[in-house]
Amino acid sequence: MSSSFFIPFLVSQILLSLFFSIIILIKKLLKAHITVRTHYHLSVISLLALIAPFIPFHFLKSHPFDWILNLGGAQSAISQTHSTDHAPEAIGQHANWVQDFSISIEQSPFKMIDSAFFAVWILGIAVMLIATLYSNLKIGKIKKSLQIVNSKELLTLFRTCKEDIRFHQKVILGCSPLIKSPITFGVIRPYIILPKDTSMFSADEMKCVLLHELYHCKRKDMFINYFLCLSRIVYWFNPLVWHLSKEAKTEMEISCDFAVLKTLDKKLHLKYGEVILKFTSLKQRTSSLLAASEFSSSYKHIKRRIVTVVNFQAASPLLKVKSAVVFALVLGIMLAGTPSVSILAMQKETRFLPDTNVEYEDYSTFFDRFSVSGGFVLFDSNRKKYTIYNRKESTARFAPASTYKVFSALLALESGIITKKHSQMTWDGTQYPYKEWNQDHDLFSAMSSSATWYFQKLDRQIGEDHLRHYLKSIHYGNEDFSDPAHYWLDGSLQISPLEQVNILKKFYDNEFDFKQSNIQTVKDSIRLEESNGRVLSGKTGTSVSNGELHAGWFIGYVETADNTFFFAVHIQGEKQAAGSSAAEIALSILDKKGIYPSASR
Repeated sequence: MSSSFFIPFLVSQILLSLFFSIIILIKKLLKAHITVRTHYHLSVISLLALIAPFIPFHFLKSHPFDWILNLGGAQSAISQTHSTDHAPEAIGQHANWVQDFSISIEQSPFKMIDSAFFAVWILGIAVMLIATLYSNLKIGKIKKSLQIVNSKELLTLFRTCKEDIRFHQKVILGCSPLIKSPITFGVIRPYIILPKDTSMFSADEMKCVLLHELYHCKRKDMFINYFLCLSRIVYWFNPLVWHLSKEAKTEMEISCDFAVLKTLDKKLHLKYGEVILKFTSLKQRTSSLLAASEFSSSYKHIKRRIVTVVNFQAASPLLKVKSAVVFALVLGIMLAGTPSVSILAMQKETRFLPDTNVEYEDYSTFFDRFSVSGGFVLFDSNRKKYTIYNRKESTARFAPASTYKVFSALLALESGIITKKHSQMTWDGTQYPYKEWNQDHDLFSAMSSSATWYFQKLDRQIGEDHLRHYLKSIHYGNEDFSDPAHYWLDGSLQISPLEQVNILKKFYDNEFDFKQSNIQTVKDSIRLEESNGRVLSGKTGTSVSNGELHAGWFIGYVETADNTFFFAVHIQGEKQAAGSSAAEIALSILDKKGIYPSASR
């Protein structure tokens, strides 16, 4: 999966909409078999699934708290090494092989659509946020206009109602000339606001109203109101979210009605229905107060509430059991499915490794000198031990860029398209931005100058079917060949630094069971230099988009007299994120660890 926002978000919406459709269907089919309160809870927990796209579930596959540490970019270390000495060698020292040759990939129309989609989404959020803030301003005006109730009779009734439902939190009871129907709002300090003229209502009618509003306070329904607002703001474009949020709002009121009816004497049930109708007729229909619970609502929803009052019957033990089973089933479906909806998990596929053979070191200083972020992975063959800087970036997948040419060459050799002695290809005269590319090449010169056209020509001769087969047989990254034109430049194929190290080791040891002569030919083509009796081999890679550097790689290995060290560095940034920078970072770290000392030491 690419790092695009559009595709993961679109997929998450399809999955969520499917989940919502199932919930709506279950509620309709089992309407008579679950309680009123279960209907309400099903709507609420369904909407809680909207949080899933923004939860980094993929981090939870590792140590329970690793993802928290990764938020800062650098992984906390088991053995910390603050590398402040030995500045990286000048790029010119390795100018014979450290070169940033790459084709600039123009931003595709799809990426532009992705950006446009994101902009429209943010614009919609802004509009919805303004509407919500306007609604809250109206609540603020009501709050400023309220007059604290000082009627002894009403206050006594209020205290009696609180005692009836065993609710002891402080609630401010007031009245306002700006409303015609009772409302409840406030999360930390609840407010129950009544219309200013309450003289037209009897004590029994007022008791019905107060019990209803107090149940909202007791159940903390104001939290749900704000969550419903947030859901509509973020998912303003999804009609199912609007449907479920409206259902939740109505079912919240019906659930409160049901609770009140259980508290009242049966002789007052009819009176309660009359009160609902009475306030509906008095209420001036204006835009709803999104963050408040309103006693009265639309006539359509009032009809459902009246039906509940008329048909009221306490839930039987069997109905409660059925409701519990349905709720548990839906909750199980949600918990099992929501990790698949996470955008953060889809945006950067990651691969984790066990902690038993891994140590973490802090090399942020080397990356900071180039104003880039990134990851570093090293594998010590003798110790069978990984050293990692920035676990998050070291296990995330990225386009391999020119580092893939190592395996492109191997596949071409194995296919018999070229051999060590016969690998010459004729330049077709196309003018490239680098003079080193504008000439005939063999495998060694093409690898040295990173001549992309040479390896693209190899790909065409190998053929798409064989390429797909090879990618799967060697398990290269995500094995995705869905973009044949640019699959390794900045397209569908992606691989993590950790996977780069592992596949490089398999290549070195010929675990692919290819011809050893072909393995050796590629090894010879990526041999870079020797220092103090140690041999450095590797390949850089640079990703260029719309003429600007945005990522760099350096992968390879160091051979000593009795050991081999495999490494990979990937960097990202706005200015110096190139293969040459990645190489200098890698060389500095290898120098620091005494694996490949620089020539100046």
